[in-house]
Amino acid sequence: VSTQSTGALNSTAQKFLVMKFENEAAMNSTAQKILEIKLENEAAMKSTVQKIQVQIKFQKEKVMNSTEQKILAMKFENEEAMNNTKVELMNKTDALAGNLVVAEEKLVNEIEGLKLRAKDVLIVSSEEELREPGCARVCAGTTKRGDTDWGDWSGTGVYTYVDISQCGFVTIPTVTTSLEGSGQHYDSTGVTSVYDLTTSGFYVWLLDSYVQSGSTANSYLWTVDWVAAGFTC
Repeated sequence: VSTQSTGALNSTAQKFLVMKFENEAAMNSTAQKILEIKLENEAAMKSTVQKIQVQIKFQKEKVMNSTEQKILAMKFENEEAMNNTKVELMNKTDALAGNLVVAEEKLVNEIEGLKLRAKDVLIVSSEEELREPGCARVCAGTTKRGDTDWGDWSGTGVYTYVDISQCGFVTIPTVTTSLEGSGQHYDSTGVTSVYDLTTSGFYVWLLDSYVQSGSTANSYLWTVDWVAAGFTC
């Protein structure tokens, strides 16, 4: 019995030993598979990372190229706009220069005209001190035909005030008058007599045996024509 028991124990021990070797082999095989899977996963991850890096780089380059193209397009647009603005400014400058030339020529002509007109007016004597020849002016006018402001002169004639304020005289001018109308003024007295002359106006008194009211004078369209020469500065 003892021999049989010993043999059975040895057989069982061998079986355990075989199972141990088989388990170790299986564990080693499993470890190798796990290692292979780990290596495969690491390789796949590296490959994925590389692909992602390549895609990111490509996208960055694409975005940068697109941005550079946009910047370049904007640059060209800005340069074109600047060139257009430059041309427009040059055209406006030329136009302004032309206008200035025209204005300068016009001003020169006006000055020359004023000089000529000043030479045409020469006042050799005056009730007041003579002024610069360039300040001399000849001014003329007439009272309103048919509506002159004639006043009645106590049954002996008519009178009126002549306004010359628009002439702009600063000294007492020299005034020459005449009577114009449609009739009955050939024998009137006082038509060339000037009264109360100032820089703004004067009076004319007419003695007439027939025309003795303002309404009658206006019915004959009597007006006072006058010419005044004086200084405006």
